[in-house]
Amino acid sequence: MTHKIKVKYYDTFKCIGSECPLTCCQEWRIAVDELTLKKWQGIYLKRKTQSSEEKINLCHYVQSDQAGHTIILNEEKKCPFLNQDNLCRVVTDLGESYLSDTCMTFPRQINYFEDRIEYSLDTGCPAVVDLLNQNQDRFDVSIGESNHTDILYHIRKMILDFIQDEQYMLTERMMLTFYSLLELFEQNKITQQKIKQYTRRQYTEPVIQAIRKMKFNPIDSFWEGNELFLDVVDNYRKQKLYVKYLEPIAHIAETLETMYTDKVILDKVKYFDRYLERYEKILKKYLISEVFANCLMPEMELEDVVLGFQWIALGYAVLKQSIFLKWLKEGEGEITYTIIRDYIAIISRVTGYEQSDKRAYLEESFQDIIWEWGYLALIVGNGKV
Repeated sequence: MTHKIKVKYYDTFKCIGSECPLTCCQEWRIAVDELTLKKWQGIYLKRKTQSSEEKINLCHYVQSDQAGHTIILNEEKKCPFLNQDNLCRVVTDLGESYLSDTCMTFPRQINYFEDRIEYSLDTGCPAVVDLLNQNQDRFDVSIGESNHTDILYHIRKMILDFIQDEQYMLTERMMLTFYSLLELFEQNKITQQKIKQYTRRQYTEPVIQAIRKMKFNPIDSFWEGNELFLDVVDNYRKQKLYVKYLEPIAHIAETLETMYTDKVILDKVKYFDRYLERYEKILKKYLISEVFANCLMPEMELEDVVLGFQWIALGYAVLKQSIFLKWLKEGEGEITYTIIRDYIAIISRVTGYEQSDKRAYLEESFQDIIWEWGYLALIVGNGKV
């Protein structure tokens, strides 16, 4: 029997259309599947100009390469099918049945396993972040998880339980999670009972206490986060994508060393952290949403789960650095929810690689594809969030 598992807020999602502050029809790869491309053959949209009415051939705006078919964006980096109200003319003129699979489903994410189908929502959509912010504190799905025999399923449940454990700081939960994953990765045989042992207090408490006794160097964490941010956004800057959000703060990231001493930077980081702590709940929800949707996908093995969590930690470090840089640019005042929401959406998009591309990035950027525990601790740092 195939079970359907949904995040609780899945069915409440509704596209806000022209009111969206960050439309999904702008500044990223919009894929067109083969069936849709065939359907578009010979199909035209009408576009009125000041002097006449012209026809737009849908296929004329599709380019193809080894990665597949994508829509060619216009000079404003927007989908050419958007109207002046930021509504899709494919939908308004032809109907939703003419949308590609990507446009039809985003931000919905559906993963098909042998015994279940999992439904989640992509945090690259601002409306999804709003749902996370409004939803109950405890992350939940619409069906119990105890009937599944898939070991990786229970490992992901362990990760979710750790991230939601309010007894520890969020950074401590992330370090505890990675420590446990690395230990499991070294095991010859993993059972459900062994996974459960990792969530018991007699295991977690000594690990947390050891973390708290460690000496962290906050300036090293800061500069590593800064380098990660610049590296991750580099290609988007070259392609002039998300310019409004990335370019001003990337310029600050590149000039920080000449603007401030390490001592001044650390003082600013401490001040910034006080503001960021107010958003611990939404940051936690962002993390657990990422874990549920991307830490376990079809055909994954345990190494893929570990790499998936590394990628989430990398994205989280880049997100925090982005918000810090935006805070600097805005004059070091209050951090608004809008800033948090927009940068969650932006960083979710710029780190939203395919699984093979995530692996390739990790292989090219790090000496070993599986990090040492200390590296994750370095980029996460020992702050509350």
